[in-house]
Amino acid sequence: MNVNPKLEASRLINDYALKSAALEAATADIKAELAALTAMLNKASAPHAAELEKIEAEAKALALEHGPAIFGNKRSLIENGYKLSLTATDEVDLGGTEDDVCRRIKRALAAALPEDEHERLALNALLNVTVKLNRTYVRNNYDESPAWFEQYGLSLVQKDSASLKKAPPPREKKAVQNKAKGTEAQDQEKEAA
Repeated sequence: MNVNPKLEASRLINDYALKSAALEAATADIKAELAALTAMLNKASAPHAAELEKIEAEAKALALEHGPAIFGNKRSLIENGYKLSLTATDEVDLGGTEDDVCRRIKRALAAALPEDEHERLALNALLNVTVKLNRTYVRNNYDESPAWFEQYGLSLVQKDSASLKKAPPPREKKAVQNKAKGTEAQDQEKEAA
């Protein structure tokens, strides 16, 4: 039995639409209830969350100001299942914005002499460089020199993909004015003039 692929695809799309609508109907009440419960939860927890943030900020400020008196030589205090601790870390202080610092490093790198290999290596080490294949460049320029791209293992292939998702709502058709009527009206206007 030969099945027409277009008819089969139409049948599958219609089945999918029916099942999707049934799923939406079956879960609509639960989703509405969940949204109401989430709103109630947010409303009930908001004052507590704000109070917790305030207490946390106070505790951190107190720890920073009076660390040795609070912690002694332990650097942390545990009470009722919560731990307040003080940690010393090294932090990079930028002399300006990060973009300004990067520009200064790039200028120094460009000005570094070839014999200053250690200087160039150190400057390069200061900058993170993310390297990834520029696929847009390959797509846009492949036709000009396919052999050049292929020497690096790059080529363009046509790839098909399929998707099934909700279709956009149908567009309203614009009213088409009959040209013949428009020309007759213009002719009458000319004659009247």
